[in-house]
Amino acid sequence: MSRNFSRTPPDEQGFSLISLLLIVIILGVMMALAISSLNNTGLPSSGTGGSSTTLSNSTGAGAIITQAQVSTCEADFSSIETAIVTYFSDNGKPPSSGTTWATSNPYGEPIMHSWPSGAPYFTFAWNGTVLSIIPRYGPSSTDSIGTKSPRTGCYAA
Repeated sequence: MSRNFSRTPPDEQGFSLISLLLIVIILGVMMALAISSLNNTGLPSSGTGGSSTTLSNSTGAGAIITQAQVSTCEADFSSIETAIVTYFSDNGKPPSSGTTWATSNPYGEPIMHSWPSGAPYFTFAWNGTVLSIIPRYGPSSTDSIGTKSPRTGCYAA
């Protein structure tokens, strides 16, 4: 019995070292372009078109963290305001002071699963008529997210 070992022609043996090298170079150029399109904060740069995402005038980790705290505070304030309006529309009166009205509703699901807390940067207080933001630093704000100048509420966190 003779076995017939056929050899594949050299032009059909698969990838060569040169073709793999070219693929690696192309991927490297694509990565360099992707990295260069990011600014030093690690976020996509706004450029001249598209959405204009501005963090603040200063760059760096501190500015990003501060902006994140303010954004979180604003979002939490909005969530609590929505919960107050929902409670009022369901019950015909504003909720009582404290936080239990939002997280335990005797008529079914709670309005909020948990009361937002931005501790240690800020806390929220509801006294039955006014929603207040108490920042870690600076003066509190009542019935608003605060002001940038002077820094109050969310902006003083």
